[in-house]
Amino acid sequence: MRPLSARGFIPGFTLIEMAIMLVVLGLLTGTFAVPLAARIEASQRREADVLLDDITEALIGFALLHGRLPCPSTEADPASPAYGLEHPPPCAAGIPGYLPWRTLALPAHDPWGSPRASAAAPWTGHWRYLPDKNFTTGTITLATLPSGNLQIRDHDNNPITTDTSRVVAVLYSSGPNRRDDGRNAAWSPTSPVFEAGEATPAFDDLLRWIGHPLIVARLARSGRL
Repeated sequence: MRPLSARGFIPGFTLIEMAIMLVVLGLLTGTFAVPLAARIEASQRREADVLLDDITEALIGFALLHGRLPCPSTEADPASPAYGLEHPPPCAAGIPGYLPWRTLALPAHDPWGSPRASAAAPWTGHWRYLPDKNFTTGTITLATLPSGNLQIRDHDNNPITTDTSRVVAVLYSSGPNRRDDGRNAAWSPTSPVFEAGEATPAFDDLLRWIGHPLIVARLARSGRL
């Protein structure tokens, strides 16, 4: 039993007891930190999902107003008046494209992104966007068909879209790791295959696409076709 002090109080913690207490606090902190980080990421993914829905609607709204989809933004210099605006049609082929957020009056990047300060700055979290060229030039009609062979596949390389769905635009977020994953990091103008699916340790992109039947239906409903 620990001896009492002259005033009858038990002295403070010993060094061993302090060390044990710090270890316990460290374990408790780690236990609560992981769920908190997971909740934050889940909240950010929900926000990104909502923004992707808004972007999809804005792209269709642009088509209703102008009869075509916008070209991607390709200007790299934030000081340029063209920064964030669509590249004037015809779209620049073979150049990595970003959503023309200023043209659509939308946020420039996803919840994990950040603004760019120079032409050499990385495009951290900026929305990627690739439309089919036939739907960005002239006016979309019932005779307009996709020509870019845009395809969406799952993690096992199974096709999600088909010849009848005919993708006319792809847009996506690079997710929490801030880099394109899977086929989204390897697509090319000659092989425009993109990947979509649930988040995994190796893949956390969030991807949307607009199919030919959808955009035709929306244009027809508005009286554009």
